[in-house]
This record gives sequence, structure tokens and C-alpha cells, in this order.
Amino acid sequence: MKADVYLSRIYWNRSLADFFFREQSYKTLEEFVNGSSLEASHMLDLLDERTEHSDIDDVEEMFYENSVEEIAEEFGISELFEDNDDE
Repeated sequence: MKADVYLSRIYWNRSLADFFFREQSYKTLEEFVNGSSLEASHMLDLLDERTEHSDIDDVEEMFYENSVEEIAEEFGISELFEDNDDE
């Protein structure tokens, strides 16, 4: 059986997050969503779009192993985080 799991659903549903993400991965996801210049809902829409055809285990591993900056670079959206370094 195959199920589509979107990062926005994982972000908003802690039970799903606990099932699919390790604690460190979820913390990085939170930092990523809250650290950009976009509103959380817009960033989650963008992440859903960028990870739509990705394996959730690979996405979880990315958030576990990499920093927010590295993930933003991987997704090609580094510019959404640059203005927040001064805050």
C-alpha cells in the first residue's frame, strides 16, 4: 500500500510527526518553517511542492542530517532565509 504524506501534514499533526520523523528532524523542520521570510503556511506549501515525489524517509533523513541553510540550498530557496540572519 502506498500513501501520500506531505510535510505540511507532518508539521501540523504531531502524531504523524512522531511516526515519520525523529525528534531532531522535526526540530529542524520547525526551524526551517519558522526561519524563512515566508509565512508558515506558504513555506509548508512550498515544501509540499518540492518534496511531492520524494520518499518521506529520504526527506526525514535530510532534515536529520542537514542544517536549515543546507536544506534551503538543496531546495534552491536560500534567498528566503538570508534576510533573517540579522534578526
